Amino acid sequence: MDTKALRQAMGGFATGVCVITVADPDHEAGHVVGMTANSFSSVSLDPPLVQWCLDLKAHRYALYSAAQAFGINILNAEHEALSRRFARENAHILPEEGLTDAADPLKLNGALGFFSCELYEARLVGDHLVIVGEVKRFESDPSQAGLTFFRGTYGQIGVAS
Repeated sequence: MDTKALRQAMGGFATGVCVITVADPDHEAGHVVGMTANSFSSVSLDPPLVQWCLDLKAHRYALYSAAQAFGINILNAEHEALSRRFARENAHILPEEGLTDAADPLKLNGALGFFSCELYEARLVGDHLVIVGEVKRFESDPSQAGLTFFRGTYGQIGVAS
């Protein structure tokens, strides 16, 4: 199978964009690592479960696959630069940058939505680790437009009037 063509075909499915955050165990408290993902989806309301997929070749695989808690930050339409930043390697977030909420270092300021999760289950499926989290707390701001990704291009949806 032509995997490049398959990837392009999959890119025809528009998705929202989020940043998965975990505590960085190699640094002092409050330091966080972020990684852009568009593989996020809801799984169940009872119990409240969400999932996202981690490529087995991801350079942060060991950190994310071992995380017992993580944050899912749904990016707003103005967050394209953050998405690009966290798509690169070693996207550390330092407290002094002011990108995260002082009360919860896994929450990005200005996120359209935030889900604080504890690991529920992780399972190897193909070339990815499917990570299922149980939502322990969430926040949502319906007044914001969302960042989208479609065929390799960023866009927005739900523009506030």
